[in-house]
Amino acid sequence: MDIKIRRIAHIVLFVRDPEVSAAWYAKVLGMQESARAGGGPYAGGIFMTFGESDHDIALFPRPESATTGKEFEHVGLELDCGGDITQLRRAYGNLLKNNVRIAEILDHGISTGIYFYDPDGHMLEIFAQRMPAGAATREKFKNDEGMAEPTQLEPLFD
Repeated sequence: MDIKIRRIAHIVLFVRDPEVSAAWYAKVLGMQESARAGGGPYAGGIFMTFGESDHDIALFPRPESATTGKEFEHVGLELDCGGDITQLRRAYGNLLKNNVRIAEILDHGISTGIYFYDPDGHMLEIFAQRMPAGAATREKFKNDEGMAEPTQLEPLFD
């Protein structure tokens, strides 16, 4: 039987200071702490949630030998906005208001994404999915050859 993955369930990041990172993820992305690692190999770790899962991002103390922000290229976080670019513009305004370092804004044809960095240099993307998931979206993505064109987005500040 083939393995069928439904979604990315969570990510785990090595960070300099889990307390500082947890506060940043709470302030910037509205996450909530869901648990703390009491001991064992994850001692000092803080688990964060967007509110539905037990954890979406885990923040573990970075070992001395770990690289900084190079554990992966980026993590994509789909904005719960039904494709409404206005909500993405508000998210952009919130990132800027919190002095978040922006890497770029890309039009993917099927979505628009804002790429930015957390305090440890991990790149994240908040994106508005403009086409609903399904065969037509997969076909467009394929035909557009994974389009990633730089674009402009006017931030909205609340």
